Parts: sequence; structure tokens; C-alpha cells
Amino acid sequence: MKLFVSMFLLSFSLVFAKDLTIAYPVNVGVLNPHLYSPNQMFAQVLAYESLVRYGENGKIEPLIASSWQLSKDDKTYTFFIPKGQKFADGTTLDAYAIEKNFKAIMLNKERHSWLGLTQKILAFKALDETHFELKLNSAYSATLAELSLPRPYRILAPSAFESEDTSKGIKKAIGSGAFVLKQIRLGEYDIFEPNPYYRGKKPNFDRLIIKVLPDPNSRVLALQSKGVDLLVGEDIISYENFKRLSTDKSFITKQSGVQGTTMLTINASKDHATNDIKLRKTIIQAFCKDVVISGILLNLNQKANQLFHPSLPYADHVRLEKEVDCKSVKAYDKKVSLDLVYIGTNPIQKAIAEALQGDLARVNIHLNLLANEEVSFYQRQKSGDFDLIFNSTWGNPFDPHSFLGSMLKPSHADFMAQKDLANKAEIDKSIRAILNTADEQILRKNYDFVLNALQESYIYLPINYESVFAVYDKAKIKHFEFGTMATEFMLHKVELQE
Repeated sequence: MKLFVSMFLLSFSLVFAKDLTIAYPVNVGVLNPHLYSPNQMFAQVLAYESLVRYGENGKIEPLIASSWQLSKDDKTYTFFIPKGQKFADGTTLDAYAIEKNFKAIMLNKERHSWLGLTQKILAFKALDETHFELKLNSAYSATLAELSLPRPYRILAPSAFESEDTSKGIKKAIGSGAFVLKQIRLGEYDIFEPNPYYRGKKPNFDRLIIKVLPDPNSRVLALQSKGVDLLVGEDIISYENFKRLSTDKSFITKQSGVQGTTMLTINASKDHATNDIKLRKTIIQAFCKDVVISGILLNLNQKANQLFHPSLPYADHVRLEKEVDCKSVKAYDKKVSLDLVYIGTNPIQKAIAEALQGDLARVNIHLNLLANEEVSFYQRQKSGDFDLIFNSTWGNPFDPHSFLGSMLKPSHADFMAQKDLANKAEIDKSIRAILNTADEQILRKNYDFVLNALQESYIYLPINYESVFAVYDKAKIKHFEFGTMATEFMLHKVELQE
């Protein structure tokens, strides 16, 4: 009854406002820009800005900083912060506010150690109100790309700090992004309003309503019944529903560009049967990937044959073997039983796992399918408790630079799967070379080595290059566009029909 009354009051209030309504499985969180789950990345992007933005084709664009200079040794960045910028509460956004945020972020350096830039920061300070200086301990070519990420290098208004350490909480979610979080009803909805001081394009609606609808079918029903105007995001709508709605003239369907690679990671650790490279190669070759692309993914995603899409920087020199007929692959020389771990609530992972199980049965490999809830799944990735496990790269602007950097830390499936490779020391050495230079020749040489070494180790079974889906009500929305990151939806640029 309480939920019904709450939703009724929300619906009643919306009669008097021009709103954009979307759906999401969970609430957006308190939106601390310097922390992770349960803060949702797409909402952190709505509320907060970074110094720079990752633009089309990887071009770095001005955001809070209108320009920047790099020292001759590639170690010192000086950002120009124009006067007159304000946070959503009207307080001043200047270099001193940025310095305060970097202090808070670096107080929790270990929490952000997965990110290469965090390890590179030597010093930072506001030179005056319009200049912010960032010093690195060595050159790092991904500096600007990583500054543009949804977190943690987003800027919170100093007036919203509870203490110097934002990991302990913030007073309020106040940034300089296009929207301000106004209300949270746990399990029900979140309400955003346009930031009156936002410098970019202003939304042509009064509120952004995010309804909490955990069930994917409920989200589609809400769209069809006009309770929701737009569905957008990873795993927000199923392949089947996206395909079906693409033929419905009431809706417009869109796909983003490539946003990462879906793959299986095969554990090459010594205490797993999959330490045998011959077994890993058999698994990869026996997988009938084309059947999955057409039958499960409905040809909505491009088939992947390498870890990173070849259009990404430095990913275009990978040596690919000639594809073989999956049904003609010879059986492995002895019967073996392996565990494949997947997220039990993910129907796509389950369907792909079942397809692979059938394919491997033909080559003397029995695959046990282990459904895990999310927390347990990611703990297995981190601990290496798997023979095969679903994995994915992180999309723009993480790929390939930041994703490779994370392979040095024992916090992902990649590190655990690679740790006993015979050439692991060489791979790590080359990754460190990538993380400590801006020289194009050195970058190219080491990328070529790392990406080909990983390809030839057969620890990755790439499946498809991912994209993000969007479906919206044609009668309500005139224009929608994706951002360049998987969790960047340009909702402030949405144009509602008059």
C-alpha cells in the first residue's frame, strides 16, 4: 500500500512538470563522486564533471579545464580553470576546489590503486584560482583519459564535504554536471533536476525521473505502457526485447559504438587442468561462436576474435590464426571435467555457457556450469577460483591502456589467469613500460608484444564486442544520443517532443 501511495503521489506531481522518465534496476546511490558501488556510474556522470572529457575517437575535450599544458618531460600538467564557473549550489568552482578534491581522493590512494594514474601522481596544487598543477613521477600517456572517467576524479563542491576524507561520507551530491540529485526513495525512484549553473546545453524538461524496476520484463512493460520514456544502459533491455521493439513503429532503437569485449577467461594457473595450453586451445577452437552470435546475441553484436577491438589504439597488430571449423576439432587426449562460473541472474551468460557446454562435450571435455550471485562471482574472479569465468574489458576510455594496467594487480580474473604463464614476467615488464612512457615507438613495441603474447597464450576466449542499447518512445522523445563511455548517456541533450 505504501509503495502504491508513493508512486501515486509521484505520478500526480509529474502532471505539473515536463519530465523525462527512465528506468534502472537499482537506486543511483548517494552519489559520492570518489567512491564506487552502490553509486551508479551513469548517475555520477550526470551530477559531476571532471577536468576533461573523453570525446569522439578518443580526442580529449575541455570540460572544467578550458585548456592545459604539458611540460617537456611529459610529467607536469597545468590546467587552466576559467573564472565564473559554479557548482549547482552557486558556490565557486576554481582550482582550489579541484585541489581539495584531489586531496580527498589521494587520502584513499589504495582504494583507487587499480587505476594507473593513481600510482603516477607525485604532487598537485592550485597555483592560483585559475591554474591547477598535476605532477607525475613518470610520463603516463593515459593521464587525460583516466581523468575523464566517471570516477574517482570527479569534482565535488567543497560546500558538500562532510570532512576532508570523502570516503567517510558527504553532506550532499553537489557537482557541476548537468543535473542535481533532489530526492531518493529507496526501491522506488530518484529525482534529478537541471543544474541552473550548468554551462553546457540545458535540458528542455523540468525533471529527470529514474524509476527503480529490477525486473527486465517490468522495464519493457513500463515503456510500452508509457510509464517510462527511455530504456538505456548495459543489461537494461534483453536482446530479444530490443530486437522485437526495433520492429515496433512506436519506438526508436539505437546502439552505441563498441564498448568493450565480452569473453571467457581461462585459468592457466598451475593448480588447474587448464594450465595445459593444448587444453585451452581446444576449448577456444571447439566453441561454435557463430552460432552464439546469431542464435543468442541475434547478430546485434560483432563477433570478437581478439581481446580488444582492432579500431582501438595499438590493437590493430594482433596476429590472428586462421579460423577452423568448430565441429571438426579433434577431441582432447583425455577426459577432463572443468568448472565454468557465471552470474546466475544473467540469462545471456547462462545461454552462452550452455552452448559452450554442448560444444565441449564433443571434444572429451565436461563443463560444470556454476551459477553464482554477483558478490560471489567477483570474489571468484579475484581469488582465481575458476577454470573458466565470464569477463569483459571496460570500454572507453579504459581500453586498452587502463585494462592492461589492471593486469598487474591481483584484483581481477586477468591477473589470476596469467600469473603462471611462462612469459608472465615479460608481459608485466612490457605493461610497466607502457605505463611509464608517452613515446609512441615504445608504446607500439610493447603493445604489440603484450597483445600478441596474450593472444597466443589462449587464456582469453573473446565472444563479442559489446554495445549499449537504447529504446525510447517516439511520441515523447525527438532526439537521444549516446556519450563516448558505456555509462555516459547524454540525457541533458534529450529533446522532448513539443
